[in-house]
Order: sequence, then structure tokens, then C-alpha cells
Amino acid sequence: MRVLALLVLGLALAGASEAQSYRRFPRTPYLKGPDDAERNQIRGTLRLGETVIIEVPGGADAELGPGVVPDPHVTKPRFSRRGGPFAIEGIRAGDWVAIRILAVEPGPYGYYNNYGPFRGPLRTVAPVRDGLLHFPPDFVIPIRPMIGTIYLESASAPFSAAGDHGGNLDCNSVRAGSTVYIRAQLDGGLLTVSDTHAYQGDGELTGTGVEIDATVTLRVDRADGFPTGGPVVETEEKWFTFGIGANWEEALKIAWAEAVALVAHLHQTTAEHANRIVGTIGDAVPGYAAGNMNNRGFRNDRAYVTCQIGIPKSLRRTGRPFEP
Repeated sequence: MRVLALLVLGLALAGASEAQSYRRFPRTPYLKGPDDAERNQIRGTLRLGETVIIEVPGGADAELGPGVVPDPHVTKPRFSRRGGPFAIEGIRAGDWVAIRILAVEPGPYGYYNNYGPFRGPLRTVAPVRDGLLHFPPDFVIPIRPMIGTIYLESASAPFSAAGDHGGNLDCNSVRAGSTVYIRAQLDGGLLTVSDTHAYQGDGELTGTGVEIDATVTLRVDRADGFPTGGPVVETEEKWFTFGIGANWEEALKIAWAEAVALVAHLHQTTAEHANRIVGTIGDAVPGYAAGNMNNRGFRNDRAYVTCQIGIPKSLRRTGRPFEP
């Protein structure tokens, strides 16, 4: 028993040592301000197969706590270093990159909006302690950390809401344990991770989840890729494709077409057979679904929604057609 205990202790220490050896990219030292020249510089170069730890600043980018107003017009921003961009060694335009999310650990305080048709915007500090998210007066729920924005640089613009390069997907499938596959549009890929949440309901109805600082551990690798234009996410139970559009129907149309291409590829079948499957068993889940809802009666011509379609990994082929 003593030998076994020493062995377990040795493995634990080895694991801790390995974790400590990962390169870490902190939020500090803070930038001098919004016009700091370092803001848009490449933060570093990641090696294929390398695990790194990235400290991602929360949406308010302020030192939040009890009594702090989480609004940059009231509370001075910290001007944290962003979660990117990171060049990826050996990646060329057209290569697919696998971003394996190993952990998402939120900080102690975030914020959320009290928005929507019920009332106008009001940001409220959201405490997180011992794995629980606290709402007034005494509600709690276990946290469900996820990453709202993950992308490789777009060839057409430094950042757009979402598209083939990834972006502000706001989908709960992008969490610890999942792998995000994106095709690089530029040499080096240029990966950025941001918009981390302690919890976000499907739909992100107020335009925010619980926006919070988080420490993200991930690993980047080259991937074989898929016959889809946009990103693909793999979780333990499902494959997901994505769509973005001015409304739900347009976003769903894109995610559906991508899902048909994915199923045909994964199961070596025709688009006709794949479409039957996607249209019947595919789970259409909103990412950001509020669109114009939070504009309080005014339209925003740049409003959008995102969605994902999930296909269960339990789908398989028997090799023999059904016989009555």
C-alpha cells in the first residue's frame, strides 16, 4: 500500500510539474491605453502539439467586485493584454487547425446584463465562489464555463462577428473537453480567444452571458479538415456545425448546409442521405439569438444571430440495409 501511495504521489507531482511547465500568457503587464502599439501585435508563436495557458480578460476588463460598476464609462478599464493573436508554427493558409480546449477556469467576479423586453440595460456584478454562480437575492447555480469567441484571423478583415474563420460564435459547445476545427485563412493562422463566460444560456438573450476573466488551457494541432466552409466543433457526444445570419432562418440555412456536408464526409454517403439525417435528428441550438431584441425599438442594420446544428456521434452505419 505504501508503494502504491508513493507511486500515486509521484504521478500527481509529475502532473503538477508538467502543468507548471506550460507557457503562460498573462493579462499583465497592462497596456498603457486603448492606443498602445502593442495591442495589435502578435503575442507569441505556438508550436504544434503545444499546450499553453492563456489568461483571457472579461468583457468589462475591470477589477470587478462588490460595489464596482461594471461599465467602462464609470469604472476605468485595465487595458489587459488580449487572448491573442497567436501565430501557429508551420500553419499555412488553407490548413485546418485543431484547437483542443482542455480547461476554462473563471475568475471570482464577472457581470451580466439585465436587458431584453423587460427593461433597458443594467450591468450587475456576478460573484462566483466554490463553483457556484450567485444571483440576487439568494439564487445559485453551478457554473458552466465556455468560450464565446474563438477565431483564426480573417483574410478579409481583422475581425468580424463570425464566419468561416470562427469568431463570436457564442455557442455552449465551445467548452472544456471540446475541439474546435478552423481552416486558416492566413499563414500562421493567428489564433485569438476571448469573450469567456462563467455561464451562458443557449441564445445569450441579453447580449451577455456572465462575462468574466478566465484562464484557458488549450493545445493546437494540425487537422485533416472537413469539406465545410466554416468551423466544426467536436465534443464527447456530438459534432457541431455553425451558421450566422441576419435572422434565425438565414443562420440555420448555413448551419444545415454545413451539417449535410459534414455527415456526408464522416459517413461516406451522399448529400441526399445526409440531408435526411440532418433534417431528422440534427439538434438546432441557438448561439446568440437576440438579434435586434435588445435595441429597445430601434433597428441595428448589423444585428445578427448564430446557431449550431449538433449531430450525435452515436450515428453509425451497419453495412447492411434494413430488411423487413
